[in-house]
Amino acid sequence: MKDSDREIVEAIIAGDTAAFEELYRQNFRRMYAFAIRKLGDRAEAEDVVQEVFSAVYTCVERFEGKSDLVVWIYGIARNIIHNRLRRRGAVRLVSFEDLPPDLGPVDEGPGARTEARQTLGRVQAAIEQLPGEQRRILELRHGRSMAIRKIAEVTGRSEDAIKSSLYRARRSLQSALPAPL
Repeated sequence: MKDSDREIVEAIIAGDTAAFEELYRQNFRRMYAFAIRKLGDRAEAEDVVQEVFSAVYTCVERFEGKSDLVVWIYGIARNIIHNRLRRRGAVRLVSFEDLPPDLGPVDEGPGARTEARQTLGRVQAAIEQLPGEQRRILELRHGRSMAIRKIAEVTGRSEDAIKSSLYRARRSLQSALPAPL
């Protein structure tokens, strides 16, 4: 667990409302954009974000630190959205053009674009260095959003073997790439 995640979690557990408000402020926009993309409805997306942060506040002591705090929050959001979509019985897709302009990417000039291209190049190069089977499984899971069970069927391997390969691939990438600033 990152030290910053540990500090904010401990502060929230201790009742520090300012720490929770800071967590909310830092993550509201990305959770809102995520909910809009999945649900296609601004009002419902706002409801989801409120539900997500309510769940975060009441369940923060369950955060084990196996992933970054924001990844854990995304997991909660994904589960809440999935439950809503299942109850709704349909999925509504939204194009990026339909998102509010303030949720779109911020153009920070050519320097930021160049840096993003360089980072993407490093990531692609690191992926190319992975063993073939790990690279294939990583692409199926993250490139095609395929479920673990489906990957196991496609590759003829067990679900545990797929999970193990994904873990090793992610660890290899983590060690090959510099930590974000």
